[in-house]
Amino acid sequence: MKKILALVLALMMVFAFAACGKAETVKFAVSDLEGNVAYEFEVELEENATAGVLLEKGLAANGIDYEQVDTTMIQRIGDLEQDSVNWTVWWSVYVNGEYGQVGLWEQPVAAGDLIEIKLENTF
Repeated sequence: MKKILALVLALMMVFAFAACGKAETVKFAVSDLEGNVAYEFEVELEENATAGVLLEKGLAANGIDYEQVDTTMIQRIGDLEQDSVNWTVWWSVYVNGEYGQVGLWEQPVAAGDLIEIKLENTF
């Protein structure tokens, strides 16, 4: 009986340690026009979540205010804002150092990805 009890306790400890493993995350960095990172945070990866969905969760979790234009474009993050009148300053998205090819709400993500959202201009 003691062997069975010891085996059960050992199995419980294995499952407890496995549950304590580090969560898989996606990193976000938001930069100003000079390339300075103004906001940086990690968000726990969720199945089938896009970069846009995780960005919203991360901004809310970190108390960072933001504005969207319709449901697919960011206008402002904190005190950083694109120029949606003259389009001289806008947000660009990079995924793991590569220029994004789709919008944030279409961009799939994987554990360990770095999503950079940078203000850029035409000059």
